[in-house]
Amino acid sequence: ALAVAPKIPALLSLAGSIYIVWSVLSAREKRGSIYHRLMLGLSVSDILSSHIYFLGTWLIPKGSSGPFGDVYMAFGTFETCQYSGFFNQLAIASPLYNVSLSIYYFLHIQRSWKENALKKVEPAFHLIPLVFAFGTAITAAVGEMYGNVFWTCWINPDPPQPYFQYFQWSFLFGPVWICIFIQLGVMTTLWWTMRKQERLISRKYELKAPTTATIPAETNGTRVRANRRKRQSINDEGKYSSRIAVQGSLYVLVFCITWFFPTVQRISELANGQNYFAIQALDTTLLPLQGFFNVLIYMRPKYTTYRRKYPDLTVGTILKIIHDPKVERKLVTEFRSMHTRARDRRSTTGEFDFDGQPNIPEEMESGNIADGGTESNKTNKSEESKDIKMIESKDTRKPTKTSNTRTETASDTERDVEMETDTPTTVRRIDMVGRIQSVSSDEESGLDS
Repeated sequence: ALAVAPKIPALLSLAGSIYIVWSVLSAREKRGSIYHRLMLGLSVSDILSSHIYFLGTWLIPKGSSGPFGDVYMAFGTFETCQYSGFFNQLAIASPLYNVSLSIYYFLHIQRSWKENALKKVEPAFHLIPLVFAFGTAITAAVGEMYGNVFWTCWINPDPPQPYFQYFQWSFLFGPVWICIFIQLGVMTTLWWTMRKQERLISRKYELKAPTTATIPAETNGTRVRANRRKRQSINDEGKYSSRIAVQGSLYVLVFCITWFFPTVQRISELANGQNYFAIQALDTTLLPLQGFFNVLIYMRPKYTTYRRKYPDLTVGTILKIIHDPKVERKLVTEFRSMHTRARDRRSTTGEFDFDGQPNIPEEMESGNIADGGTESNKTNKSEESKDIKMIESKDTRKPTKTSNTRTETASDTERDVEMETDTPTTVRRIDMVGRIQSVSSDEESGLDS
């Protein structure tokens, strides 16, 4: 299980890191950004470590054993184990690049450094991770410290030497936890700063309309609009800084998750002299996922922007737009036109069978509609006829004009007889939407039919 567990996570990280490298190198504006160049260095270090995580036990010398028995799928040699150990030690560049990224966020947000000022310290952001990673990896290789650590090769000489644990902690786990504490301190400071700025903005630019007794109406309105624009501008800037702080915090969170269980495993070895299978399984599963988590965070700002802009698009369509923004308009038009045609087709013809023919309701097939519709339709129709008759009975009591001359003192019997003649009589009825309309008796009979 430990030999197979890292395979899929490592492939996901490889794909994610390669995408970031391609995304940065293929865009001129990204190549000119310090943030994207730091992501480029972080992704390259993830590629170097992820391909070793994927190869895993295949590089361990054949016939090797560990704390959980014989190593499964161990097909390597001493040389392949040295190769694996060297690139595993290079993985320390990823935590150091994460620290560089956190310091970049701190200087950009907390200290309000511009891009030109940050370029002066950018070489240190790259030199420190690369020099330390290659220096320690070469030192361990020269000292022949690499050996089997059950699911890969790293600092664990065979036969075991009493000093190797000191190198493990000084070359990898000690620096990793120093990086964790630095990043947590930087992100906590950023969050506190953002919180403080938001409170100051809400107090300073709270809109208080002055009294019109002392200030003219035009001046009052002008000041209110000016304060509103200024407050909106500062709020937008604060939201931008908050989004950057969230982005940096997510990188720190992912880093802590992926490196937590490897550290717990080493502490367990020091304290109890033994390994736990559950912790080792989490170690081999989560550690190779750092590159995959990084690409999700890297794509997050663009995804949320397009999601707010096009809430009706699918996830796949948005990812295509992120991949190639030039086809944004084309993809949006095609998606919406396709859904419009589908909605119109459903609204006009209903659902379709597999042969493309519309489904005919059972009432139409049985002839109920021809006979007056379903039982519910018949009931509604009878109720409407009753209402119409009640209105007609009231209207027929009123005097009406006919071709024959009648006196206003005519009796009710004479009026009833007159209504039965062929002369068209105006009556009132209710149409389907509840409006009262006037029609002649001849027209009414035609409508009722």
